[in-house]
Amino acid sequence: MVNETESITRGVNELVSGLLPEALSGYEKIIVAILIFLASIVVAKIVYLLVEKYFKKLAAKTKSRIDDELLRILHKPIYYVVILIGVQIAVSYLLVSTVYGDYFTTFISIILIALVTWVVANIVNIILQEFGRKLAARTKTSIDDEAIPFLSKVAKFAIYAIALMIILDQLGIEITPLIASLGIVGFAIGFAAKDTIANLLAGFFILSDRPFARGDRIKIGNYLGEVVDIGLRSTKIETLDHTFVVIPNEKIISNEVINYALPDLQLKVKIPIGVAYGSDIEKVKKIVLDIANASELILDKPAPCIFFREFGESSLNFLLIVWVDNFRDKLRVMDEINSKVYEEFDKEGIEIPFPCRTVYLRKDE
Repeated sequence: MVNETESITRGVNELVSGLLPEALSGYEKIIVAILIFLASIVVAKIVYLLVEKYFKKLAAKTKSRIDDELLRILHKPIYYVVILIGVQIAVSYLLVSTVYGDYFTTFISIILIALVTWVVANIVNIILQEFGRKLAARTKTSIDDEAIPFLSKVAKFAIYAIALMIILDQLGIEITPLIASLGIVGFAIGFAAKDTIANLLAGFFILSDRPFARGDRIKIGNYLGEVVDIGLRSTKIETLDHTFVVIPNEKIISNEVINYALPDLQLKVKIPIGVAYGSDIEKVKKIVLDIANASELILDKPAPCIFFREFGESSLNFLLIVWVDNFRDKLRVMDEINSKVYEEFDKEGIEIPFPCRTVYLRKDE
């Protein structure tokens, strides 16, 4: 390969020396190297103008922003890559088969690798950001707001790490021991941060499964409340006591979750009612149903219904079942029904008993 390169160099030198005046004889290599460098600048300028005048106008006509961002990133790097390639060819021609030529070629190669790495890392970042923007438009969580930058950083780190390995290989440095060391360090870090990693993975699972969204009322373990925020590492819930509970995502995916907002916001409300023994059962049912049907908070379909459930220790126990349009109205409905039932029972003379015990005292004679 070296012999072929040298023969090509001699041929070019002979051709150039035939075109040059005698005063410049002996400077053929330098002149050819300068011409190659100037040619690379011309080509780079042409490419730059093509991108500036033609491709950017085409990208402006599309609805996507990705092509505009890609051209913005590629615009100047392409210009410099063409020039660097020209410099490498010129120097290789000028210093062919010399130690300095090999050193300079390695130096230019490292610059090209660094430049290409920067371009690839930014392209990956743009793609992830665009994906995150579309995902955010369809979700009500902040997981994507945290996950996309996190993934972008991980991807950039991986790209730069691979580029570093390639550069070290270009410099003739053995990278196998380095890779083994990084593997051991990565294992140690992963073991130490296993809980954090588990929460991060759980956050991605919640993002993909979507068991609940921001604003839903859910029950996890002993906690009942509305979802305030869904993060990458934890989920925040505002309980009915107006307290905030931060639950790690790993705990959420390993426990049962009751979502009162799915499949819709409607909720079945069960209200127990007790009356004294001897009360007219049908009259009790009619009074309660009339109150339920007159309420504006209770849905007509499904219609309210009442059941005589059991004979209690001190009362006849009924169960009123109604549906509300929004789960947030549950307590309001229970308050309204209980208040009006108490008033109507009082008017109709229907007794609402309370638990009582009759104690018999035995007197020994």
